[in-house]
Amino acid sequence: MFGFANFLLLALFAAAAVDLIGAWRRCGRPVPALRVLWREEHLLFGGWAAARRLQWGPRLFCLGLALYEFTVVFCNSMAREQWPWVQARLAPVLDVVMYLAFFGKILLGTRYSWRSLGLAGALYFIARWVYFNGQNIWFLGLAVVLLAAKDVPLRRSMRAFLASGLPALALVEVLHFAGLIAPGATSERDGSFRLLFGYGHPNTFGGVVLGLVLAWVLLRLGRLRWLELAAIAAVGVFLLAGPASRSAALCALLLAALLALAKRFGKGRPAGRPAAALPAALVPLAGAVSLILPLFVIKVGPWANDIGPAWLLRLDELLTCRISLAWAAYRVLDIKIAGQMLPDWPVLDNIFVYLLYQFGPVLLVIAATLLTAALYQYARHGRWQEAACLVVMLLYGYMETQVLHVTSDPALLLLSGAVFALPFSRWNEADTSCR
Repeated sequence: MFGFANFLLLALFAAAAVDLIGAWRRCGRPVPALRVLWREEHLLFGGWAAARRLQWGPRLFCLGLALYEFTVVFCNSMAREQWPWVQARLAPVLDVVMYLAFFGKILLGTRYSWRSLGLAGALYFIARWVYFNGQNIWFLGLAVVLLAAKDVPLRRSMRAFLASGLPALALVEVLHFAGLIAPGATSERDGSFRLLFGYGHPNTFGGVVLGLVLAWVLLRLGRLRWLELAAIAAVGVFLLAGPASRSAALCALLLAALLALAKRFGKGRPAGRPAAALPAALVPLAGAVSLILPLFVIKVGPWANDIGPAWLLRLDELLTCRISLAWAAYRVLDIKIAGQMLPDWPVLDNIFVYLLYQFGPVLLVIAATLLTAALYQYARHGRWQEAACLVVMLLYGYMETQVLHVTSDPALLLLSGAVFALPFSRWNEADTSCR
């Protein structure tokens, strides 16, 4: 992965040099050339075969996204325990093809202005920087996906996502219930049994299912029916009663409720600035709750969750020790500007605390700013279903770091317009022509 990360960064610098030389020749002077590159979108490495490159760009992205989904859904199931070659041979090959597809889309199949590429490239540079320190491949992969997602119709992306994820999950379940993988159907935790459904942990299965539900919602934006909303709520009940994946279940139920409100009262009505600021304010509010609540913990016993006062203990139990684990992190971990490798304990499932320690405060602020800006813009323009998906993404992040995985949270693609600082009219403009 080090090689891939460095290759993309060097290729972007090389593309900038080639573009500058070409613009300088056309304009005759460097200042007008820089002005043109800054304002006008263009293909990297020159405009040769422009029509064909723009045609193949979205195809490469959809190929990469489908491989990403299959790699996580199947190769990270218990099939890797039953057949070691799945993780040792198949997954690395799929990863190489996936990253080559994404790199092809980024370098050869997308138009950028230097303004938008500079902003998105800065995010990638920071992601690469903290990857070297924290060794977390998921955020680096997310940065690559967001770079590659520019100008790809969202519905087209979700078709590729579902076309890969649904058969992969079905395959895992067939193998599981046939007894070929994960022969133990349950796992014991705190005296209760939780169904695994072919994965190493119930929350992994819950994240996969929640991701497919979100992908379906994003595919059906503006066309969701009441029966579909009822089905989403039913999935939430199933996740709570079956694998007892509380985080995914609560998010599915919240998603159904928010989509119902959007369908009943939203109907594309734009919000004024104060009203749009309300959903956007949920991001700093969730961050403040995540980072400040652990400061009120009073230790009353030897175990990690032996805490007080009583109201905070009850809240901590509801959130499965998210608060007490953050309190432990405050006492045993240092905050580093560019992130670090985390020990096995304490386990940080809250995304705000996790980003602070794994990636550093700079990336935490950037991530929170992007989500806040996206929520504000979607609410401001009356795109309440997209806003609902982002609010659910925020709740999921409060409980699970899997929110960084596109498999569990394809709503991350809604951030692509904010990453490139595009005008809102460009965020999902191609969806209207998607067949």
